[in-house]
Amino acid sequence: MKSVLIFSKLHFGGVALVAEQLRARGLRSVLVSELPDNRHRDTCDDHVLVDWESEDLSVLTTRLEQRGIVPVAVVNMLESLASWHMGLAAHYGIPGAEESRRVLLDKVLVRERMQALGLSGIRFSDDPATADFFPAIVKPSRDSGASRLVSRVDGPQELLAYRHRLADAGLADTELIIEEYLPGVEFSVDGPVVDGRFHPVLAVEKPEHDDVRHHDAGLEFHPPQQDHVREGVRVLCERITALCTDLRLGPVWLHLEGRAAEDGRTELIEINPRPGGGMIPAAVREISGIDPIEALVSMALGEFTLDGPIPLRDRPVIGWIDMEGSELGTVQVDTTEADLRELPGVVGALITNGYRITDLEQENFFLRFAVVADSVSRLRERVETVRSKVEYRITPPPAS
Repeated sequence: MKSVLIFSKLHFGGVALVAEQLRARGLRSVLVSELPDNRHRDTCDDHVLVDWESEDLSVLTTRLEQRGIVPVAVVNMLESLASWHMGLAAHYGIPGAEESRRVLLDKVLVRERMQALGLSGIRFSDDPATADFFPAIVKPSRDSGASRLVSRVDGPQELLAYRHRLADAGLADTELIIEEYLPGVEFSVDGPVVDGRFHPVLAVEKPEHDDVRHHDAGLEFHPPQQDHVREGVRVLCERITALCTDLRLGPVWLHLEGRAAEDGRTELIEINPRPGGGMIPAAVREISGIDPIEALVSMALGEFTLDGPIPLRDRPVIGWIDMEGSELGTVQVDTTEADLRELPGVVGALITNGYRITDLEQENFFLRFAVVADSVSRLRERVETVRSKVEYRITPPPAS
């Protein structure tokens, strides 16, 4: 049976969803992770260990060869492991090694390329000592995910305090990017890129985004309701197509995050070469019939095509909530996914029971649910009904 590698780090990586798609195709799933007790190991057919931090590509290929594993594809949904993905793809001559993907691995390279193409005017710097624009957003330029270590700084002293915080955590060598903070409404867009053209499928307005911690928060919904957000989505999608055409990208799935200000200014905030997480795959299926995880697997196998325009439905309105823990410990949820799916309008629910919150510098979502309705006001009513059903507790970690 042909084997496909699924990358995971710290239990993340959409492993269960990808493994399900591989089983449906009659393919053998091989989990590659640094954790012997990875919570998804039993969902896969095999498990190969690698220390992402201290070992290198040759160690992993040797272990695969010793086990007689010759992968026909690699599925990776984690930006921090993208260079491993490219290296393995090149080693085995499978999709995913395209050199143009390297630009997407570094936020500085993305900014530089977009500025050179006249697609962005946002101020940025990769050197904290030269940043002279505030307020600003500072974050890792390469190893990121779950909004980890993303912070707003309102002046040089706050930026210095941020760097001291990294140093205290043993992360002083982290490569950073400092970007001008753009006020406005945050939004996201998901869709595939084929032959250098971005095909937006899902546009999400985030009116309750946490602009202090820069985490997703509150209700998010499709389609956007405010005129300047809809226009921002249109403008950003055109710019991303121009970028993808320049890079000759595709097929690849992109998850974009942007901001739209009422004065008409729109900027890219983030670009990720994978589907959005949480309830986004369920929302994409609901409005387009496309399963983004299935699409990702198809792309990894070199089989993905688009036969024509993607049919989209603006109605019903679909929205979701990501519930996040705000203290260290283990989350125990008494409510089940089945309980939530019985409620009016619920089209998806995902609970990570036993989720361990070990780092408050990143998003820690343990429960998500998606709801449909015929209006945003009705959507909010249904969301509150679901929230009232959720029962959970956080058990503090043992005293050291």
